[in-house]
Amino acid sequence: MPTSLLPTGAPVPAAWSRRAGAGPLDDLRASASLAAARGGVPALLALLWDDHDDDARRARPAPVAPASVLADGRQLAARADLVWRALASDQRDDDLSVVISVLHAAGFAVLADELADQRAGALRVPHPRRAAVPGSAPLGMTSHLLAMGRGHHLRVVSWHNTPPSRRDQLRAELAALQQRYRLWTLADLEAVTATGTWPDDPRPGLLPVFYEGYRASAEVAAPVCDELGITGWFGVCTGFVSCRPDQQELFARSHKVVLLPEDLAAPSAAMTWDQVGELAQRHVVFAHTASHAGIEETPTDADLEREVLAPATALRAATGQDAGVFAWLHGSPTGTSARHDAALRAAGYRHLVSATAVHRL
Repeated sequence: MPTSLLPTGAPVPAAWSRRAGAGPLDDLRASASLAAARGGVPALLALLWDDHDDDARRARPAPVAPASVLADGRQLAARADLVWRALASDQRDDDLSVVISVLHAAGFAVLADELADQRAGALRVPHPRRAAVPGSAPLGMTSHLLAMGRGHHLRVVSWHNTPPSRRDQLRAELAALQQRYRLWTLADLEAVTATGTWPDDPRPGLLPVFYEGYRASAEVAAPVCDELGITGWFGVCTGFVSCRPDQQELFARSHKVVLLPEDLAAPSAAMTWDQVGELAQRHVVFAHTASHAGIEETPTDADLEREVLAPATALRAATGQDAGVFAWLHGSPTGTSARHDAALRAAGYRHLVSATAVHRL
């Protein structure tokens, strides 16, 4: 994009600064430190279409990315491939835990370099000449690289806790992202995945995502997004929101929802249903299960009813809109359980946000 669209010398948020000469291992450690500190964690995502049957395969568009998106995707694929070769060359292509780590390390390096450089096309790395590996998993590293190389990709930054004490930091981070990237709306995602129509914007696409349904997401993150004119993506654990305030700490500690001292000092740790409804008027509100559950914790029909179907119903009642988007705990993708994938489609979800991709269901 023209450098005139970006402020000269704009400071890079400290959380995303990268020292000169940093390598893939440094980037992996920086990403892990951000996650441990409950900061905004960058990552690279592939855009994938779930061809679950012949009808879906025939109905799927054949999206051809614009030239600028294609070039960007090839550079990201190359960067991720370099991280893989440096850190994981002896690992299995289908080890999704390793794929997640690689795409987080590469995502941190890309974001830090792009914000510091303030120029499009700053990463001059050859596109990897990587062919599909016979017998490789549909969701292995190779498939993610190939998708990115076709321009089917997004950047993402994920936050969890956004306490009032970090409001200024969060605002600076979101303002920096807004200057450098197009922060996608749900309409942008729908247009690309349903019709193959990319936004008419030279900036790379990025999703700013806030997880769990914390009260601070509604009272800190959302107002900052509103000030900047940004569409935030808020993944809500509906059981957390439904829980009585005097039981929310117990719920959180029982379901891997991390609470900071500021969360405990607030009238409630979770947002209210009224706040969920208000959020949906300006932002994307989506289901992050009821009780912060993963696929491995939902083996029965009753589990799927509670964690997949009931959140869609609850969000529809609170917002007047279909949820449309779903995310499992741990960012599980499609393709690991046909039964779980079918439950998502039956509940009316159109997209699954996983730790490595956005899947069109």
